[in-house]
Amino acid sequence: MITERGFVVVFAGVLLLTSGFAFSNYYLTVLGVYLIVGLVVTLPLFATTANISGIEVDRNVDKVKVFSGDFLRIRVTIRNKSRRHFDFIEVWDRYPETWILAIGENFMASRIEPGSSITFSYILQAKNRGRYYLGPTEVVMRDRLGLHYYTRTLEAETEILVYPTWKDVRRMESLGKQRQLGLMFGAHRTRVVGMGTDFAGFRAYTPGDAFRKIDWKTSAKRGNLMVKQYEMEKNVQIVCMIDTSGSMGNGYPDNTKLEYAIRAAVLLTYMGLERKDLIGTCVFSDIVHSYIRPSLKPNHMYDVLEALAMAEPTGWSDYENAVSHVIEKTRKRTLFIFLTDLEESPAPLLNAMKTVVANGHRAQVISPFGPWFEAPVGQFGPVEKVLAEAVSEELWERRKKIARALARFGIEVVNVGPEDFLPTIIRQYNLAKQRGVALF
Repeated sequence: MITERGFVVVFAGVLLLTSGFAFSNYYLTVLGVYLIVGLVVTLPLFATTANISGIEVDRNVDKVKVFSGDFLRIRVTIRNKSRRHFDFIEVWDRYPETWILAIGENFMASRIEPGSSITFSYILQAKNRGRYYLGPTEVVMRDRLGLHYYTRTLEAETEILVYPTWKDVRRMESLGKQRQLGLMFGAHRTRVVGMGTDFAGFRAYTPGDAFRKIDWKTSAKRGNLMVKQYEMEKNVQIVCMIDTSGSMGNGYPDNTKLEYAIRAAVLLTYMGLERKDLIGTCVFSDIVHSYIRPSLKPNHMYDVLEALAMAEPTGWSDYENAVSHVIEKTRKRTLFIFLTDLEESPAPLLNAMKTVVANGHRAQVISPFGPWFEAPVGQFGPVEKVLAEAVSEELWERRKKIARALARFGIEVVNVGPEDFLPTIIRQYNLAKQRGVALF
């Protein structure tokens, strides 16, 4: 193929040839013919020698699974296994357009001798969760004058799975885990009076109590036999129901309702595992995309992360199908936490909640309110502002009706925006622990 420089030569030749005929200038005509013919003749000659099948490219990455926002190092090695040398060769290693090239360059241009190899590296920042591919790699050979080039595409690709962001967990860990978390959000454990190690108080002695439990000092002060009581921690089982319908994709880029719901699910799962609670995850829209059973397995967190990494806003919300799917696989009492925007018809949601309650489970809804995630009203013109306020009022009234209907089943609806989404999921989890909801 002809390079940009080659096209400049062709244009110059045509211009000189035309000028030579226009001004009857023999020298301009000959020079124009020379440029054009020279380029045309050298093209097939270059094509016969442009054989870069002996060039091999290997790509190595330091990890194939990363968190959103993390950095990934790529090393590319070019080997010349042929017996000829290449005066000028370029190698371009493609990467996803949404990623950021942090350090280095994703291409190399150099001369390579027979049997030798060249290595270059660069660092990318992975943006946005999901499955991505590095590659393909393009190898470009040019002639010495830079007039012609030949391209070979190596289709080898490297799959990279990008988990949801881990920054919320890091922020929570920086607060000193449970101690500092308790100061900020009121975190505590569920405690039931019984056999345990933490002191709970005193009660009057009753026949049948073990004598070793009697506190003799307190009994002497009160004049009656008093027995020590201890607290025993209980655990809860929770399934986080994440709605991935099309409306959940509304909001600022990278900060949609779905993205916040996924961040909340990651945080909830991590907190549950830290406290030995069973936390499951169901990703659904009009179908159940994935369901990770509540578990304490060592790799449970990564199973949840992989399921959340592939979640995309599509379809509509089939609450009944999702609830039936989970209940069929659940035997213990469970707290269902729905992360949904309540923008579908309320009838299927009410039917799904009836099924939850009828099977002895509990439920609550944490609902992102659409207008709070979209452009602020102040950015609109007068007409758009009035329309946005009218839509917000209509959605709010509709949401209040749904909340009143769910309240009849003892189900609370908590409306959240971007600022209070994560604190709300922490607070609701702690309240569930405090109240002893879904103990097992």
